[in-house]
Amino acid sequence: MTKQKNASGIRNLRFSALGVYLQGMKTALASRMAYRGDFIMSMFIMMVVEFAGPVITLIIYKNGASFPGWSQYEVLLLQGIFLLSRGISFPFFMGMVWNTIGRVQEGTFDLLLIKPRSILLMTLATSFDSEDLGKLIGGILLFRFALKKLPPQPLSHWISFFILFLFSLILMFAFGLFMAGLGIIWVGNYRIYDIFMSVMEFGMYPKSIFTKSFQSVLTYIIPVSLLASYPASALLGSVDKTVILALVSSIVFLLLGFLFYYRMVKNYTSAGG
Repeated sequence: MTKQKNASGIRNLRFSALGVYLQGMKTALASRMAYRGDFIMSMFIMMVVEFAGPVITLIIYKNGASFPGWSQYEVLLLQGIFLLSRGISFPFFMGMVWNTIGRVQEGTFDLLLIKPRSILLMTLATSFDSEDLGKLIGGILLFRFALKKLPPQPLSHWISFFILFLFSLILMFAFGLFMAGLGIIWVGNYRIYDIFMSVMEFGMYPKSIFTKSFQSVLTYIIPVSLLASYPASALLGSVDKTVILALVSSIVFLLLGFLFYYRMVKNYTSAGG
């Protein structure tokens, strides 16, 4: 009987946490829909900006150059996966970085700390960014376009792809934890975001174009290759054994991200970091 009560309590807690997040998302959407024209235009601009990389790829292949081992549409598939990863992570949880930096700078981070919920949950629930859904739409369009130009893939390839794509989201969440943690102690410095974006851009291209030593960095130390290169290779049936170490690295990265984030929260001294 006690076990059943405990299990029921855990389920209620999970649904309650999901309910808090969904309520925050609903509130954010409602506030943006008050100005629908601005909302739609912002989403459109976000989508167009994301196509800069694929346009460069088309120009490269049109002029006779190429990425070693990758056809034009395979690279576009990779970049579509990259945009999908950004399109899911940026609106749904990467907003915690801006949310944390802004609240610490304004001295309102304390309001989340006094809530009867996890500080991380409250940060996520109040950081949904609907404008970034434009990234998701752009990713879906590019992904579907590239797929239509490539041969159909067997179910086993799709299963491998979905597993690795899940790990790409895990890695993005780990990045978010580190940046949000830095935002607590590095008060008001939005350069944190710029640094992250610069590192993440390496994930938009096949890892084969980089030197062996740099490939090792992108695979084992900061496994940026998991953002798109490995998932795309899995879908195309050409993923190599180094992916195992990349997966382990992403899990370690996530655990360190949690440790770092909560350590920074513990060191937060209120109203200004």
